[in-house]
Amino acid sequence: MNSSGQQDLAESFERVYQAACRMLWAQGRPSWRSDRRTKRWPDDRCTAFQELERVLRSVDSGSSQPGELSDPARHVIARRAPGGADRPLTFDEALRDWEERLAADPGYLVERKEGGFTDLFMGPGLCVVIPHARQLKTLSILRELYRRLAPGRPAVVIGSEAAELSGLAHEAADALRAPLGVEVPTPHPGKAPWISPVSRPVSEVPDLEARLEELRRAAWRAAENVPSVEELMAAGDLSVARSVAEAAAALRELLAGRPAVVWQEKHESIDPARHLVSGSVPGSTGGQPTSFAQEASSWRKQFALVPVPWTPPTYRRPPAPEMGDRDVVLSSTRALVFAELLDEFAARLYPGRRSGVIHYGAYDFGHSLMWGFGRELKDISI
Repeated sequence: MNSSGQQDLAESFERVYQAACRMLWAQGRPSWRSDRRTKRWPDDRCTAFQELERVLRSVDSGSSQPGELSDPARHVIARRAPGGADRPLTFDEALRDWEERLAADPGYLVERKEGGFTDLFMGPGLCVVIPHARQLKTLSILRELYRRLAPGRPAVVIGSEAAELSGLAHEAADALRAPLGVEVPTPHPGKAPWISPVSRPVSEVPDLEARLEELRRAAWRAAENVPSVEELMAAGDLSVARSVAEAAAALRELLAGRPAVVWQEKHESIDPARHLVSGSVPGSTGGQPTSFAQEASSWRKQFALVPVPWTPPTYRRPPAPEMGDRDVVLSSTRALVFAELLDEFAARLYPGRRSGVIHYGAYDFGHSLMWGFGRELKDISI
């Protein structure tokens, strides 16, 4: 096959890959993986989605190698693999590392006797206390990362307007580390020498023609198992997100050789190189996008109104919400994990950062940002 034909194959593979990823990601929670006690989808649809997921995952079947650069489309980029190995950390590996650290977290409350009574106290250096308003502002990175790491998201190069927001996110990360004795400032993660300036295309797989056919078959079977928007509405079926039905319709059009949109932002006016992708300006009409500069201004104003995070110098009782105390307390482990997420956000919004199409390997990582550790952080902070 000549180079032109190979290029056409690669472009076809990428478009089908993106459209298929979009359909799975649009469901939010992976309903096709649910066990029989909670399953709401028919067996045929679950089986078809599981097979499509397997095919999408197979694109990244290889492991990262020592000395390899961290690819923003396939890896976490603000840090390298733990244990001293100089190699990239895949999204799945990063998620497992965080889950293991969080599971082993002893917490920050210590039982002590005071005034003849035994009570629980915050221990010095065991936690970070964060003003409520500051915590709510920084939590916005979770939804933004979730959408920026959506499998199938198109390639992007971050514009210069992101510099201030990227810097503020890193400052917020260091503000969580400082009370725990970490020497700050730490280097900005966006400047890390291990971040690759280019991404590996999703179409860079052996036997591309055969792999495209495999992907097309799996994608068609999954898409044809999704009802149309009209069918969902008529049946009152809430088990399938409307956005999934829309994505499935676009995927069927694409597979039939007709023009189709393979990716869609939350609002059509959003430019991922210059705007947040997680929403629009509050109160705006028509989904006016939030620029990086607008978001940075909001962060800076909020930070100026409240103290920086701190750790109790002595044992003291935790905040009492019933008494109007709204400070948020994170254990040292959870504060450091959140700092790493803030740095990941900062690294991805570093001006000039280039990322290719996000690979499906980011799916579970993103899911955790919304329904795993991210949900825990939100629940603690409400």
